Amino acid sequence: MTPLIQALLFLSSYSPLFGVFALLDTFGRGMPSAVCLGLACLGIVAAPLLFVIDRRTTARSVTVTSASPRDADVLAYVASYLVPFADFDADSLRQRLAVILFVSLIAVLYVRLHLFYVNPLLALAGYRTYEVTTAAGTPIILLTRRSFVAAASTVQAIRLSSYVWREKG
Repeated sequence: MTPLIQALLFLSSYSPLFGVFALLDTFGRGMPSAVCLGLACLGIVAAPLLFVIDRRTTARSVTVTSASPRDADVLAYVASYLVPFADFDADSLRQRLAVILFVSLIAVLYVRLHLFYVNPLLALAGYRTYEVTTAAGTPIILLTRRSFVAAASTVQAIRLSSYVWREKG
């Protein structure tokens, strides 16, 4: 997965925040709110890219020896980054630059740490996150629509990054 795709997935994870910024005119009325709304819409469109891009990729069998849910990661993400800014008025240029710097820092960390699986839009689309140990003893993150991943099961999955996989289908 390219850094551009990861950046777009970050944008999708922050699209609810940009929508809130637009609704509350956080950066001002007119053009700043329109830009925030545009980023929110782009983020909503970007979320499905993860699945469109890898349709051409052949899935591999992954044998699960243990699995534990990691859905709380999404809630922690939303609570720690979205809620504090929901009603924040960035009236001065300094406040606006501070918010932009903070969101930019989170974006860089999100992409570098391959945290694109922590995405509220994917959760809303029905995807769950599991930490899975494979038969080889390798821990991976698995994105799936299953409500339960059983030990000793096999899933057909596509490798998205060094340790993040998505169940195909």
